[in-house]
Amino acid sequence: MSQIDNFKAFVKKNPSFANYIKDGSMTWQKFYELYDMYGEDNEIWNDYQNNTKKSSTTLNDVITLAKNIDVDKLQTGVESLSKAVGLFSDLFANKSTPKADTYKPRAIYKRFED
Repeated sequence: MSQIDNFKAFVKKNPSFANYIKDGSMTWQKFYELYDMYGEDNEIWNDYQNNTKKSSTTLNDVITLAKNIDVDKLQTGVESLSKAVGLFSDLFANKSTPKADTYKPRAIYKRFED
């Protein structure tokens, strides 16, 4: 078995490592480098194996999420949604009431100055 295969087996035994990848605090490359330098039985893994991630959302989590939002894509999505709502409202609007005819034809024998 190669070193990479051993690392993959080690990660399968410790699925909590994926939480650190998801929140951006570690990368698979960093985990592999630690594994390569220290091996499986070192104390360094206690920090990552026994540490359970918090499940509640804090203000820092919300701020971090807000920083990662692409405003241009958000605006494009809102505009698309607005167009779709407008289209549906036009399609399903009650069009049974006719508009009042305000046009009154001018008499043929009158001129504009009369």
